[in-house]
Amino acid sequence: MKLISARQAWRDALHEGRDSVLAAAAARAELGKEGRVIGETMPSMLDSNGRCAHMLAAGLVQSAIGTLPKPLQHFGHALYSPVATGQDLNIAHGLVWFTTELPECSARRREIAYWLALAAIKSHQAFVFGREGWGPIRVCEFINSWYGTKMNPCNWARDWAVLWDAIAKAIDKLDAKALKPVAAVIVRMSERKEPGWCRWDRHDREAVADVRAESYDKRRTGAVIALQARLGKMDEHQLRRWFKRMRAYAAAYRNEWDRDVIENAHRHQLYLDRVTEYWSQRQRVGDVTKRVA
Repeated sequence: MKLISARQAWRDALHEGRDSVLAAAAARAELGKEGRVIGETMPSMLDSNGRCAHMLAAGLVQSAIGTLPKPLQHFGHALYSPVATGQDLNIAHGLVWFTTELPECSARRREIAYWLALAAIKSHQAFVFGREGWGPIRVCEFINSWYGTKMNPCNWARDWAVLWDAIAKAIDKLDAKALKPVAAVIVRMSERKEPGWCRWDRHDREAVADVRAESYDKRRTGAVIALQARLGKMDEHQLRRWFKRMRAYAAAYRNEWDRDVIENAHRHQLYLDRVTEYWSQRQRVGDVTKRVA
């Protein structure tokens, strides 16, 4: 089990990727097998060290989760646990509802806002795992399905955006509180023992990456054009100095984020745009031969 982020660690700590020895033996007994059959594939028992390391890391994460108040534990399980139950979701829903500071609104709108809180939890869960968050149309369909109230998505900005933003802020705060002890385990296991020198002591790095990516997406077109204009003014000597800096930057970035650069590319669009421009400029100075199919 790798300790990459608090969200990933929460999920993996509650997930066992293979059957136990007793479960395998029970399955063989049920089939009436005695001994081994020629040509039968058997699971390897040699990776005991890796299994023990997984159990150690999972135990530390589960212990950290256990330090949270019960409602926050259920909230985290509802978002990240592979074995989450209806109880986890119900308590998470209630916790979000009672911690949200809603603006002044009618009793009818508060009734609908209660179900908006459940939709916001589902949307947040999708977003943190790299999928699209829920838009107004999907939220309105969810409310109609669960509560039987029809909402017009065309009036979302006027009628519901303020309530949705208030609920989303409450979920973000609860999420940060739930992940804090798990993030501390990752820091400790990564041997980052000097307090305060690493920002991940206080923030979950995936949440930071998501916020940074959202900010970059709003200014991406202008940023790419500005980078192209700046590089276009450089001569070959200046470009080669920039190439050297880019190689060092790319190596450090891949070392920090590893496969997440591929699996969640939307978080790393700034890095990917710089790499794309790097190869474009390499083409410009003739370091790369363009092949025509």
